[in-house]
Amino acid sequence: MHALATQVWALALVAISGLALWRGGRPERIFALINLVAWLATVLLVNRRDLGDPQWGMFAVDTLMLAAMLWLSLTTQRFWILPATAFQLLTVVTHLAIMVDHGVRIRAYLAGLAIWSWLVLGCLGAAVLARARAGRDPAAT
Repeated sequence: MHALATQVWALALVAISGLALWRGGRPERIFALINLVAWLATVLLVNRRDLGDPQWGMFAVDTLMLAAMLWLSLTTQRFWILPATAFQLLTVVTHLAIMVDHGVRIRAYLAGLAIWSWLVLGCLGAAVLARARAGRDPAAT
């Protein structure tokens, strides 16, 4: 089941990010690249031997992604980046929770990371769909 969920996630991430690269404005394209790079880095840095321990590599990637999203939210006028950044902050807080309290159950840790990641991706998808519906506005790029 875990392998299927990972494959569905990868497919959704590539599809939505690809759509953002194709149809999105500059902020959506930048975020799609950030998201793809973060995903690839996470795949390389995850310690699969013991997912119950804090994932320091994943924490570093998620924290850097949060910093990039904060920069993007401060330098663009897109509304969608604000909730996406908030969800990414919750991802980082979820990492901190297991670092501070090892009593946090592995299922809660992994489920929290998955939920916040899907919501971040959903914000990007909604932004690209809204942009596609509105048509390409040269002033919005």
